[in-house]
Amino acid sequence: MVKNPIIIGIDPGYDRIGLAIGQKQAHSWQILAYECLETDRTLDLFARYQQISTRLDQLLTIHQPQEAAIESLFWFKNQSTALHVSEARGVILAGLLKHGITISEYTPLQIKQSLTGYGRADKKAVEKMVRLELQLTDSIIDDTIDALALMICHQAARTLKKKL
Repeated sequence: MVKNPIIIGIDPGYDRIGLAIGQKQAHSWQILAYECLETDRTLDLFARYQQISTRLDQLLTIHQPQEAAIESLFWFKNQSTALHVSEARGVILAGLLKHGITISEYTPLQIKQSLTGYGRADKKAVEKMVRLELQLTDSIIDDTIDALALMICHQAARTLKKKL
């Protein structure tokens, strides 16, 4: 286990994917990159998956994270959306594996519990804690906030495992 690994947090999707890369230092975070990747809606689904694969590969090559935190899928109202997100998630997982990155999955409940202490916290509470922890003030799309939250959640889980 790397002492202070570079971590990539990923909020999977096929329309919008939240991505965040950072490294926990002694008392603060070094944020290397964060973005919301929006695929081109005019393209067919496979071309959109290719966009995801290409951008993820670029980020992984540039920043070389050792560990990844990705949100697990749990429930969708729309089966078509669920299938597309699942397939995009497969593209993302394959990219991470290709780069030899250790992958951990977290449910929304685990992420909220880790950041706010309450598993049913709303998005505003999670965003507030992300902003406090990372000292961010700029405007950030919610998918990206979720990716940053995954990164923080993963570091907290690593710290807890070490103590146990």
